[in-house]
Amino acid sequence: MKKIFGILSALTLAVLITSCGEAEKNDSEEVLKLGVVGERNVEYEDAIKRYEKDTGKKIELVRFNDYNQPNDALKDGDIDLSSFATYIFIEDYNKNQNADFTYLADTIISPMGVYSQKIKDIGEIPEGGKIAIPVEVSNNSRALYILESAGVIKIKEGSGDFITLDDIAENPKNIEFVELPADQVSRALEDVDAALINSDMAMEAGLSPTEDSIFLENPENERAKNFINVIAVKENNKDNEDIKNFIENYYLTDETKKVIEDEYKGAVIPIFKLR
Repeated sequence: MKKIFGILSALTLAVLITSCGEAEKNDSEEVLKLGVVGERNVEYEDAIKRYEKDTGKKIELVRFNDYNQPNDALKDGDIDLSSFATYIFIEDYNKNQNADFTYLADTIISPMGVYSQKIKDIGEIPEGGKIAIPVEVSNNSRALYILESAGVIKIKEGSGDFITLDDIAENPKNIEFVELPADQVSRALEDVDAALINSDMAMEAGLSPTEDSIFLENPENERAKNFINVIAVKENNKDNEDIKNFIENYYLTDETKKVIEDEYKGAVIPIFKLR
């Protein structure tokens, strides 16, 4: 009997040790956190599902409501990588916040569009009309250059990538510009003659960039290269094997391209490229 109890005790101890070991292993298992903006991120959800199925490792999709939060979260270490912003937006943040973000891949370009509830053509903007544009530096510059390409205004020669209203050389219709955070521009449509809205924010508002815009940014334009979205990480994460595996073998794939094409119908264009 004593021998039996001894065997049972040994087995119980072995199970406890094994269980503790597994618990410690699970507790210490790293979950990568990927920051995105908005609720519509089916391409990431699909890529993560494939990655988790193949590797048994986890990636948590962390959704933010505006363009400022993810960069702060990445800098503070609350997320491990982000895929929401354009190259020029990240560059501006690096410069002004002394961040050390680096880029692992180009992902997509989402053409910014001009929308209106009052006119059907960009040429119909009235004298003294109001146009709402995003206030953030990179989005602001993008909007103004799009308006120049549409023939609404003219920018001073040699103004560079980052411009403001002060860089407008000609405003023949005396347009009044209303500057708002990017996630609020669509809400101003009723109060202005036109608004320049980022594609993801337009879709969040129920607008189709390819069907509802009265003017759409040309993604082949040389300046549009600044507005390709990138996957960013902090410098100390650039060689993380799990992150690289996810990007190279699950996100930058034909499967993801098809999801993007099916979901966004041309409003989001894959520009897949490792950096």
